[in-house]
Amino acid sequence: MTNEPVQHVTAENQFQQLITCSENDPKRLQVAYEDHRSNRNALFRDQICQPGFCEWKEDEILSKVLEAEKGLTDFVDPRNNLAFWARPPKHIRDLVYKIQREIGPLIGPGLWLVPPHHLHMTTLEIRSALTGPEIDEIASSLEMSGLTAELASYTLTHRARLVKPIISYDTSAIALSFVPAAGEEGRNVYTGKDDQFTYHHLRSDLYNIVTQSGCPIAARYTVPSAHITIARFVVPSGPKEGEPDSPREFEKKASRLIDKIDDLNHELRSNVWRRLGDPSQGQWVVGHEKGLELMKGRTWYGIGDSIVFGEGFV
Repeated sequence: MTNEPVQHVTAENQFQQLITCSENDPKRLQVAYEDHRSNRNALFRDQICQPGFCEWKEDEILSKVLEAEKGLTDFVDPRNNLAFWARPPKHIRDLVYKIQREIGPLIGPGLWLVPPHHLHMTTLEIRSALTGPEIDEIASSLEMSGLTAELASYTLTHRARLVKPIISYDTSAIALSFVPAAGEEGRNVYTGKDDQFTYHHLRSDLYNIVTQSGCPIAARYTVPSAHITIARFVVPSGPKEGEPDSPREFEKKASRLIDKIDDLNHELRSNVWRRLGDPSQGQWVVGHEKGLELMKGRTWYGIGDSIVFGEGFV
């Protein structure tokens, strides 16, 4: 979704800070993730549903990228990035598709639905928004450490479970967000008897290994968030039928979207899913099907140059 804090290079493991504050308790870590996403949804719900709300924060760079893909311009995204991603397994991609099918028609061409092969969760962002040569230099340094294969396959032996998906949103994007598991019933056999090693521990471990290799990290996603962006607001392109929406019609569409998201979230939090499949399909053991992927280049929207793909499990 939106870039939350401004990135800064630091040697201090901010993931470990939350683990320490939570006394290494998975339940308290889960509460921190839940509070973060609930508070954000409440904040943006008030903003979007207030009278006079009149525009989404359209991603102008993505809009230009989409135009270039159609051959309309020769625009190239100048931002280059380096990060470890977790690619969602098929059952999570299927859940995303069902949600996209529900929300997509409410906005139309002004909402870009992230294609299945673009979907990812940023587990550890190393650097972002630099030039290509700058990222290449950092990536080469990490590769020379000999740790990239170990990092990408780290989830083979450190299996963290994500649960309780809901739809999160702001004025620029929509995401499917999770929280770290904390011993809920129905635990996946991959995780063993408990969830003492959480997704937040996974992020903390990766941070430590990368920084100890001498590779600097610019922390942007240190907040307690585990989300897959599934849609972004863009500038509609191509022929448009009729006149632009009036302010009143815009408000109605925005309210309908939030009402739909609230309705879907109520279903996601329940034990009975009418439109979204089976609730058991809402959990994700990171590394299922695919290990972590180290990506570099113009990766902002889910594609780029894959440096290494970790081994997954079935």
